[in-house]
Order: sequence, then structure tokens, then C-alpha cells
Amino acid sequence: MNRSVNIYKIARECGVTLREWKHHSPTSRRARECFCKPTVREIGRRHGEQHLRLVLMLITGNSRNAGELYADVLKAVSRLLIANPDLVRRPSLVSDFNAIDFGATRRGARSMKYGMPMSDEILVALRQQLGLWPYRGEEAA
Repeated sequence: MNRSVNIYKIARECGVTLREWKHHSPTSRRARECFCKPTVREIGRRHGEQHLRLVLMLITGNSRNAGELYADVLKAVSRLLIANPDLVRRPSLVSDFNAIDFGATRRGARSMKYGMPMSDEILVALRQQLGLWPYRGEEAA
């Protein structure tokens, strides 16, 4: 689905500041700053405002993860939620995501040499951490 989404409004509601990629500096990166507007826009267009809002809120749910608004993390969390719609109704959803160290997960994915996109590596790690592994197709929890 292709929707028009005001990514700035949604980001503001989530306490996230969208910045231009050309201003990104790994040494001066701050919590709740996002330098991947095209990814944010694509997630919003494909899945809507509510989904984008949930993705941003789940990633920035604690101070340790608030600086992990990288494109690969956003894509992985979005794909996880889309592929597992029951996850959104899980009573422990927020606490489960707050227990994940997205920085360590991203660094671990970056160190893998399987030839897969990093967002796929992160997605696999998230599935494991949330008890959605091993994948069993339609019967997966």
C-alpha cells in the first residue's frame, strides 16, 4: 500500500528528531536522532502511521536503545511486526523490546559474514530473542 505519511509529525510524537544523512557523524550521534529519513518514509508509506509510530516507540523505549535508530534496525523491527501480527497484542511487548540491547544486536549482525543484508541478520536475532525461533512457518508462535 502506498500512503502519504507525515514522518516529521510522527517522529515528533515519538520524541525522535529526523536529520539529514549528510550531517551524520558517529562520534556526535545523540539519542533519538535518526539520519535515515528514506527508510522512515518507506515504512510509513508501506504500513501506515500507526505501524511507523510503534516501530519508533519500540526502538526508543529505553535510554540504552534510543540511539539505535539505524535503517537496518528500523527495517528489522518493522518486518518482524508485519510478519508476526500477534506480537502486537502480546501483553509483554514493550518490556520484551526494552530488554533487547539493539546496539549489541546491531554490532553482532555487522560481525556476521553470511552474505545476508544486516537487517536480515538483525531480524533473525530479534526472532530468537523474542522466542519466535525456530521459524516453523504458519505454526510459529
